[in-house]
Amino acid sequence: MGNLPLLTSYGTLERGTATSYKRLALAAKRGEAIRLAAGLYVEGALLPPEQLAHHHLFAIIAEIWPGGVISGRSAFGPKDNPVYVAHTGAGRRSPLVLPGVIVIPWAGPGWMPGDVAIPGGIYLAGPARRLVENVDVRGRPGAWRAGTDVVEDHIDELARTDGAGGVHEVLRQLDLIAELLDPGPVEAVRLRLRAVLGSFTPHPDLPSSGRLGARLAGVPYDAHRLSMLERLMNVIRNRSPRPVPEGNSSLRWTWQPFFEAYFSNFIEGTEFGVDEARHIAVDGFIPGARPADAHDVIATYRLAVDNRDRITIPRSGNELINILKSRHALLMAARPDKQPGQFKTVPNFAGGYEFVEPRLVIGTLTQGFEMCSEAIDPFARAVAMMVLITECHPFLDGNGRVARLCSNSELSAAGEVRYCIPTVYRNDYLAALNGFSNGNGAGESLISVLEFAQRWTAAVSWENYDEARSTVAACNAFQDPGIADRTGVRLLMPARHSG
Repeated sequence: MGNLPLLTSYGTLERGTATSYKRLALAAKRGEAIRLAAGLYVEGALLPPEQLAHHHLFAIIAEIWPGGVISGRSAFGPKDNPVYVAHTGAGRRSPLVLPGVIVIPWAGPGWMPGDVAIPGGIYLAGPARRLVENVDVRGRPGAWRAGTDVVEDHIDELARTDGAGGVHEVLRQLDLIAELLDPGPVEAVRLRLRAVLGSFTPHPDLPSSGRLGARLAGVPYDAHRLSMLERLMNVIRNRSPRPVPEGNSSLRWTWQPFFEAYFSNFIEGTEFGVDEARHIAVDGFIPGARPADAHDVIATYRLAVDNRDRITIPRSGNELINILKSRHALLMAARPDKQPGQFKTVPNFAGGYEFVEPRLVIGTLTQGFEMCSEAIDPFARAVAMMVLITECHPFLDGNGRVARLCSNSELSAAGEVRYCIPTVYRNDYLAALNGFSNGNGAGESLISVLEFAQRWTAAVSWENYDEARSTVAACNAFQDPGIADRTGVRLLMPARHSG
């Protein structure tokens, strides 16, 4: 027992030599070592071979190809499968097959200025080199290249995260290595970097990437938020439509806009008693101590009840921007410090979560609208619009109310029931939004929350204020969400309704 290797999760990588090969082979037979490839073993490991190969990958490459450079498409994802390694001729020339990953060598230049050292004696291609090696130029086939679209997306990301200074630094690196690389790809990358800086006007067909094309057109967008929206759209596409029509009795919905506005403001912390809020919204009463809060309630109600605005939906990205600004201008009219009708110029956060950067808002909204408009089901568009506006958070304040109004307009325009988010349901609603933002699912929870809210709203008769108020109270809708969560109180469906 004293000769057994110490057991750890990842063990110790060993390369068989003339003196150790037999020992390692016997250790593998006894279960004391794991063979990854010919002459490559891991002793004393507890994990499966695939995890061991992934963990020891760089050390393996350093053993087989000393001084090699992880390059080509692998420079963007160093441990993606397969892994491409440029070498100057030393070491193995055929692919190395490991559990769960293949390493493919190719004859290429070794270290260059800008390449990043990896412990063990190998390198990762630097920013300029990885762009040049991956751009597509006619007559340069190669599976190890990621392609021009990927290169342009990375240039867009570089401009977004590091700004002009970062782009200038990559151009400086490019000047240092230009003579060591194929001049065609070098010039192709140089033109794109200069175009981002505005020092070169490219041919209209030059950007093949939508992201870089949008940046050069002056409307860059947040690719991460659009990928989130795409995941939501994939869920929506697989959901069968479940329409909830309003029906022909318009009187039945008389007080729904008021309660929608009341609850929407309560979510944002504008808290009035429901009877006082009615006096404010419907009668125009302005309490002396809280005039701005009162205006919030009045404006939200007016937007929800207006027969024209409630059914106004965008037909293009530009229309969406105009509708958002118009609704926000009315909603925040009593709060000039919130810049009514103007998009934010500084970043905004919820806790530690940052929403779309100010300079990416217009591009993200216009690109996102095209994705939302693909949905045929009005409820699906309502959910997608909610997500798009919430993730952009285009204004300093009032984003939640504007998002709910725009979401509900998609339903009203199709003759379907608008939803209310009652006070007691606030935490469920916000948890679904926060979960989606933080990558917990692809929007399934938010779909469920809004679907229940719509069915609940449809089950209440809103024709008479007192009856609606009584029904809503019996459903626990006015309950404080924090107390409700602690005591197990939930939003209940009405026992029955007329209509």
